[in-house]
Amino acid sequence: MNADDVFADGDRQTAQSLSCATGKYHAASRRGEQMRRSAIAFLAVFASLVMQAPAATDTQQSGGNRQFAPMAESASAFLATLTSGQRAKLVHRFDDNEARTNWSNLPSNEYNRDGLAVANLSAAQRIAFHQMLIAAMSSQGYLKSATIMWLDDILRAQETRGLARVSARSSANYWIVMFGQPGSARWGWMISGHHLAANFTIVNGEVAFTPLFVGANPQVIRAGPYAGWRVLEHELVRGFALARSLTDQQRQTAVVSGVVTDDLFTGKGRKDQLKAMIGIPASQLSGHQQQLLWGLVREFVGSAADEAADAKLRSIQRDGLNQLHFAWWGSTMDPTRRFMYRIHSPSILIEYVREGGGSAPANHVHAIVRDPRNDYGEDWLGKHYQEQPHP
Repeated sequence: MNADDVFADGDRQTAQSLSCATGKYHAASRRGEQMRRSAIAFLAVFASLVMQAPAATDTQQSGGNRQFAPMAESASAFLATLTSGQRAKLVHRFDDNEARTNWSNLPSNEYNRDGLAVANLSAAQRIAFHQMLIAAMSSQGYLKSATIMWLDDILRAQETRGLARVSARSSANYWIVMFGQPGSARWGWMISGHHLAANFTIVNGEVAFTPLFVGANPQVIRAGPYAGWRVLEHELVRGFALARSLTDQQRQTAVVSGVVTDDLFTGKGRKDQLKAMIGIPASQLSGHQQQLLWGLVREFVGSAADEAADAKLRSIQRDGLNQLHFAWWGSTMDPTRRFMYRIHSPSILIEYVREGGGSAPANHVHAIVRDPRNDYGEDWLGKHYQEQPHP
């Protein structure tokens, strides 16, 4: 039995939970229509204040090098644990743009990576590496990343399709690369492996945390001692809550197609393919729906360390409601089938796709967070970095 067979029914419980929650919501709505309308009116005012309130610039609020000192300190501490040979593999020049953009979500048997593998770290070095990851992310971002790496150990225990495929599944098959010297004006680091690619670029005290790729297969573990464990679940539930809240008229604009094709997801090497925004603008959503959308944005952006996430949220707010779009492909009612949604503004690009499961319910997801203006800190650096094509 292979992993796909074991986890084929991974989302039935999620589907049932969503259906139950939706039914209860509509029953409560019928019993308290006036209360619901009052609440929506309040949320509309609150959402408008949150989304459009004036804010200081990112630079003013981020606190510069002092605010992000823990990132540099933890990176320097990690470097101090390494041998000279390990540092030679890990550290690249900051202006090695090809290396800085050379990430992939593919497993190690399908994509060769530069840098230092977690597999080649001692226990003390792994502890220092995790401290570096903790300093760069929020608590939820770290736990998502750690769980994604751990899931590869689950896949390794279940996989039976070929020696190379099995050996590629491991929480140790993730590669770390550092660019420049931690604490300098320009430096950064990256981790890349199966279903996880996180990039951090620090320029004059400002931090770019995109591109950030996360994925999971299985998304929900359905068998064995870890049954019930799941990752990237809130992104699914929040997305469907917004999609199901749409009126028939709103759905005509937001739902682009009932089919998800393979060329939609804006993965590695495809940053520039989106020339126009599609879907429904947030300005055409109700106050309650705007809150659902904003909660979904925070779910993704909130994986970064608080200061970096807050700066990004402010930039999205400054773009305005009319510039923030929500688009959907696939069924808006069945989370066990292939679907995808996109959130897009001049400052953010978020995509979440449920990969196809054939005739069985799908249990494999991919998600990406990108900054159309500033991936890899390119706007701050005054350069344009073109990624390698996706293999």
